[in-house]
Amino acid sequence: MNPQQYQPASADGQKQLQAFRSFIESLQEPIYRLAHRLLQDRELAAQEVERTFVELYRRQAEQGFVPTTASMTTAAYRMLIHRCKMAKASGKRRLKPGKLGPRTILEAVDALPDEVKLLVSLKYECRLSYEEIGEILEMPPERVKKALWRSRERLSEWMEEPRSPLSFGLIMH
Repeated sequence: MNPQQYQPASADGQKQLQAFRSFIESLQEPIYRLAHRLLQDRELAAQEVERTFVELYRRQAEQGFVPTTASMTTAAYRMLIHRCKMAKASGKRRLKPGKLGPRTILEAVDALPDEVKLLVSLKYECRLSYEEIGEILEMPPERVKKALWRSRERLSEWMEEPRSPLSFGLIMH
């Protein structure tokens, strides 16, 4: 990211830039973990996170900075999710098929369908509330809560019983 390209000249602009940098620092780790979970590729995840922050900065600079709020966090997550979906759809990199080995929770989460994996990652890796997840995915918090409950039930069933990756995908629907 090259903040000098958009660097404001005024002292007020410097404060706003510092606020944006603080925002990025607070969100960088959880948003990277989410991107890595969705893309299963470290380089591609880092690239999409960087592009997300650059785009968010560009939009904020064009519209004038707003204090760091939940709406900026929501916008960052929405942008990242969209970018990850586009990266997967464009086939920038082939994802390695998951191998069934020891039943670890991370392997089980990686085997989830994308929509469910996204919910689980937002809740447990990014540590967002049901309300925040609902705002990001544009769904009611109760629906988020119910979907996560079903996911936990299915994950525990899957980890107890040996199943093939194909049958697991059918169970989740």
